[in-house]
Order: sequence, then C-alpha cells, then structure tokens
Amino acid sequence: MKKLFAFLFSISVLCSLGQNPEWKKEQLMPAKELADKINANTKDKPLIFNVGPMDNIKTAVSLGFATNATFGERLKSALTMESKNKAIVVYCGCCSSKTCPNIKPAYDMLLSLGFKNTKILDIPENLKPDWVAKGYPMEK
Repeated sequence: MKKLFAFLFSISVLCSLGQNPEWKKEQLMPAKELADKINANTKDKPLIFNVGPMDNIKTAVSLGFATNATFGERLKSALTMESKNKAIVVYCGCCSSKTCPNIKPAYDMLLSLGFKNTKILDIPENLKPDWVAKGYPMEK
C-alpha cells in the first residue's frame, strides 16, 4: 500500500511540475501576519511546515522537499495527532511562492488529507528578503 501511495504521489508531483498556479488571496498568508502569530502569546498558533531546502522559520517542522516520493509519509506522520481544523501554513522559500515546485504538491496533499484550513506563506521573492531580512523569527 505504501508503495502504491508513493507511486501515485510521485505521478501527481510530476504532473504538477511546471505548473505555476495563481494563488487566490484567501489561500495565502502574508509574512507579517505569520510572524505576528508566531510572536503572539497564544496557544492557537498555526502548524508551519517547511517543504523545501531553506532554513526553518521559528516553530516550523522541516519535512524536506515536497517533490520527494517519501514526502507524503512524512507529512502524514507529522499530522497524526492534529485536528482537521488545525491552521496550517506551508512554505519553501527557495523562490517565489508562485513559482516554487514544492508548494503546490504540499498544499494539494494537505487538502486531500482533509486539512482545509491550510495557507501558503506569501513569499514574493524568496525567504531571505521576504522573511529573514525583515527580522521575522527564525530557528536559531
């Protein structure tokens, strides 16, 4: 079953490569908004997934490249105890959120697993100028 899942996931990744989706405003989370949520003293912070090669934003869980065949298993494992209503933010940061090959497969998989409260971190250029240079929280 795991091999079938890995095969099907690989096919979906290959089909989505080269597609640059136009993300709708409601699918995106502005960087400042996420930084404010991370810095807030609340229990209800979003779960943040790093789905690429960049450094971790503070509290992010690094899952590796979303285009990797084993990504689906790592994602499912990270979500075993989470409510389907949990706020989730995905980012890669290697390039623009509009052109990144890792964002769409991760986002689509989260939706297919029933996590409808999923957002993409809006990074117009890449993680360095759009997050790090602005002094937003990073893992040390």
